[in-house]
Amino acid sequence: MRTARCLTVAVLAAGLLSPAAIAQAEPGSAGTGAGPTKVITLISGDEVVVNEKGELVRVEGRPGMSFAQYVQNGHQYVVPADAVGAVGQDRIDKRFFDITALHSYGYTDDKIDRIPLLNNGFRAAGVVQKKDAAQQWTQRRASARSAGKLWLDGKARVSLDQSVPMVGAPSAWEAGFDGSGVTVAVLDTGYDQQHPELKDAVAVAKDFSGQGIQDNVGHGTHVASTIAGRGEKYRGVAKGAKLAVGRVCEIDGCTESAIIAGMEWATREVGAKVVNVSLGGLESDGTDPLSLKVNQLTAETGALFVIAAGNYGGWQKVSTPAAADAALAVANLTKHGEVHESSSRGPRVRDLAMKPDIAAPGEEIAAARAAGTLADTAVDDLHARLSGTSMATPHVAGAAAILLQRNPSITAADLKARLMSTVKPFTFAYSPDDGGTGLLNVGRAVTQQVRADAGSLSFGLVNWPHTGPITKAVTYHNDGDQPVSLALQHDLGARFTVAPSVVVPAHGSVPVEVVLDPGKGLGAFSGRLRASAAGVELTTSVGGAVEPERHELSLRVTGRDGQPVGNGWVVLIDLATKDSSVLELGQDGSVATRLPVGDYAVLARFAEGTQSRTWYAPKSVTDVAGKVSTKSDVAVHLDLSRAKPIAFDLDDKRVTPLYRQTTMKVPVNPAFRDSIWSRIDGRVPVYGLSFGEPLPELAYDTVFVAAQPQIEVVGGFPVNYFDDSPHLPQGDHTYDVVERDSGDVRGKMVVVRSADEQAFTVARQLKEAGAAAVLWAAPAPMVWWDPTALPVITLAEHLAPQTPARLTLRAQTTSPVSYTVHQGEKGAVPAGKTYPVKRSALAEVKSRYYTSGADNAVTTRNYPVVDGVVNPELYVEEPLGAPATRVEHFSPGSWYNEGAVGRFSGADVDPLTHSWANLRVEKFEPGRRYERSVLRGVAAPRLGKADTPWPNGGGVSRQYPFVEAHVSPFGTATAVEGRVRNSSLSMELKRDGVSLGTDFLYNSRFYAPQRDGRFTLDLHATRNFVDLSTDVRTTWEFTSPADGKLPLLEVGYALPLDQRNSWKAGLPMPAKFTAARQAGAGKAVVRELRAHASFDDGATWVPVTGLVPAGGKAGGFVSLRVTARDSEGNTVDQTVLRAYRLK
Repeated sequence: MRTARCLTVAVLAAGLLSPAAIAQAEPGSAGTGAGPTKVITLISGDEVVVNEKGELVRVEGRPGMSFAQYVQNGHQYVVPADAVGAVGQDRIDKRFFDITALHSYGYTDDKIDRIPLLNNGFRAAGVVQKKDAAQQWTQRRASARSAGKLWLDGKARVSLDQSVPMVGAPSAWEAGFDGSGVTVAVLDTGYDQQHPELKDAVAVAKDFSGQGIQDNVGHGTHVASTIAGRGEKYRGVAKGAKLAVGRVCEIDGCTESAIIAGMEWATREVGAKVVNVSLGGLESDGTDPLSLKVNQLTAETGALFVIAAGNYGGWQKVSTPAAADAALAVANLTKHGEVHESSSRGPRVRDLAMKPDIAAPGEEIAAARAAGTLADTAVDDLHARLSGTSMATPHVAGAAAILLQRNPSITAADLKARLMSTVKPFTFAYSPDDGGTGLLNVGRAVTQQVRADAGSLSFGLVNWPHTGPITKAVTYHNDGDQPVSLALQHDLGARFTVAPSVVVPAHGSVPVEVVLDPGKGLGAFSGRLRASAAGVELTTSVGGAVEPERHELSLRVTGRDGQPVGNGWVVLIDLATKDSSVLELGQDGSVATRLPVGDYAVLARFAEGTQSRTWYAPKSVTDVAGKVSTKSDVAVHLDLSRAKPIAFDLDDKRVTPLYRQTTMKVPVNPAFRDSIWSRIDGRVPVYGLSFGEPLPELAYDTVFVAAQPQIEVVGGFPVNYFDDSPHLPQGDHTYDVVERDSGDVRGKMVVVRSADEQAFTVARQLKEAGAAAVLWAAPAPMVWWDPTALPVITLAEHLAPQTPARLTLRAQTTSPVSYTVHQGEKGAVPAGKTYPVKRSALAEVKSRYYTSGADNAVTTRNYPVVDGVVNPELYVEEPLGAPATRVEHFSPGSWYNEGAVGRFSGADVDPLTHSWANLRVEKFEPGRRYERSVLRGVAAPRLGKADTPWPNGGGVSRQYPFVEAHVSPFGTATAVEGRVRNSSLSMELKRDGVSLGTDFLYNSRFYAPQRDGRFTLDLHATRNFVDLSTDVRTTWEFTSPADGKLPLLEVGYALPLDQRNSWKAGLPMPAKFTAARQAGAGKAVVRELRAHASFDDGATWVPVTGLVPAGGKAGGFVSLRVTARDSEGNTVDQTVLRAYRLK
């Protein structure tokens, strides 16, 4: 049985949050925000599309892959099925699939083409090139078993005369202590080597960023001078200390591997006993690489790491590495003694440990300014003002240096405790979760002779059932010659018991017990224990949480054969808190976790007959859903033999079920649903099972496609093309079938039974040996994204023993008929239902598929519109050969179509450089006939998405103070959007001829607060993987007086091209050109429209008046230019080179 310990903490933490914290922790909306989108390629090779806030829009998964999506502690996860085991067994860092974290790190594909790695020793372990991620994924998973846990090399960011006196430094100076003889390490953006206040302070420096030690950011110089600057007016806290400066940050962030290398250098090579780290990543429970490294180095070297708590401002937001147990985490105070609103609050996420530890001033701190930096916050040429926990942290690091000078043999733990316990009380009523024990007071830390051995007492999570009082102790030490009587007070409430006073003997110590009675209150608590006497004041933070009643949920799964099922996963959703997690089954088919009392949705999907988590063609799939209430321990046995079929019965026997996509979802807020979804071979039987209490929140949807297969075994078993495989010519192909080790493979189909090899490599080797084709009788190989050297035919794993000695494959390019059916159910898995699919009850659509001038592989992707929106996971992708015309049948309702060129190998183009053309939403009625064209030219910019369901808007609009441009540069004639991967694009916005900026995304945003003036938007896009529309230029001139859609003109083309987007050379062609305002921008009369054609790629132009004149030669191209002006003076000038081909 697997025990889901991590889930216990995650769900519990959500259950204990205060109302304010719950508001912070709720998952953000996914796929609803307007604006630009970006792609994040995961280490598995799957692609995730997010909006500019990092919220999930849709997943572009590897073919046949299943996914779990869930939100945990405010982070959105997308975990492919073949990663669930490695993540659940803690062999692969969960952050590889944390979309929130990846977006925060800047690891979107437009910014970085690789995924940086850390090994189990937290050292840089190379990178995975995103283009190679899919084919390397199998090997990465395997190596994580033997080489230890594989970590993501994430990123941290630098967290940006009155403050030094505010922390009591002058009192320490007067006592003779200024940090002299102590070295403080500063890990940051380097320092200004010529700055007069630092030249004599820095003893040693080293660069770990690859950008040199000279500070070109300004942050590190400012931090270093706050610690030990030698200025007269702007003096550092420890003005006598020496600095060891390690540059670990680039301009745009700090890699974890560089930070760790800097930590090692500072403590092991330099021997610094104080290390200032004014940077941080995302919130953490202290188990991330940076936090673990801090704990390790503190234990091994005795160094105290003083670290910025972070600038996220919310509850449970203390960031890594400040979240480390051993770190001294610093909060930010204003000059008035208030905790700054941006300062990250505690307690620590998930385990509710005490953080932050202490506070110091961090608002508008004046310190050294590196040359050429911080011009906007400059005080003078040598100084600037910055704010943040980054600025608070060096005050504490300087204080630690002073205390080390006073007590050179002090340990890191004692140094931390003395600084925390000798603080000034807050002027305002802040809890330890806001700012730790209080405001740093180094004067008291140096001079006070009574001290505490603990700055905080963390009770952490007190688990249910509560067995009795829990006792922790703080020990008070008296280094003076007289006994001291301490009065003890606390603000912890009736659940705590503490003695009212204690006498600490001279040169002695006394422990004081702090007793928590869990029976006197549930939930989180935090407060302070204060010990005081004449001239003595000590503070200890106390915090934790008493867990509410919890009970065990245990699941046991047995298959249709009665044996344990370990190939599957379970999504568990708290219907009250909306928190969710994935439970990983053990090999014995069971898992258990402890949960607060409540109602939980349980969604599960299991595959039988395969050990692969790709699941495209298992022996069967079973979907399970139900609700459980945890008023007591609950044991659930999921007996899949009780599951009943969920089937589709077609009356057209010419076709075969080919593809099936199913989603199970439970809404957690209006815009996001926790879900399980997968795409499987339509011939695989699917079963359903409901258990427990009814689950009215459940939405169960299936899209089912039937057609004539592109490849099949005549009279035999089901097979498929591997995604990277070239397709066989139409017709029958007979092969002798031999095993790979049989010797002579010439002219034969070779069976491959290895699960860990790459099809690309195997096919190349077998072609060199003379083989004719490959039959892959093992879990599906990883996609290489390059065509294989031979046709690779995949066989379902459970059918592998049945491979015959001879077989005939029947290939066809495109099925002449297809059926695409959507069926949705609410409240339960439709176990035992068979849905009749009758032609007479469907809509009939005659679809014409066009190409870019030559024959291509094309894919069509159809999404049903459910409850008024498109679910981006609910679609089925069908490959076709084009040009093609066929009859397609759709179930009644609204459908949204995407057509793509080059998505599948077998095309003459790299599958990574494909283009989409998205059609408008079409509403189909039963029994009616329709026609549509997909990918019909001319491919040119499209502005309108008003009649598509995607929520991220479209066109060009003003959202004050920005102008937002969502322009699809290669939308085809019948499309409302067209995108191309790996093309080039630039857009520049001007006002009265002055540039407001240039961007290189389809979704661009320009800062344009002025509403008056004449605006110009210039677009230039190129693509080189197809022959048509290779270079597109458009200039729009318009006014921008109000918010909303702006009055840009969109050019339309109506040309009688054939399905290769070609026209007969030597004949004039009738042509119609139009211009109209983008959707939503109102109407205006077009006063002027002119068109020109070119037969020499734009070198010369001839006018077009109704007919494109005969010109050019067969095999050549025609380019088009259209200009237009409307009645309000808005204009468009559009040029499309190689708009269509001549034949």
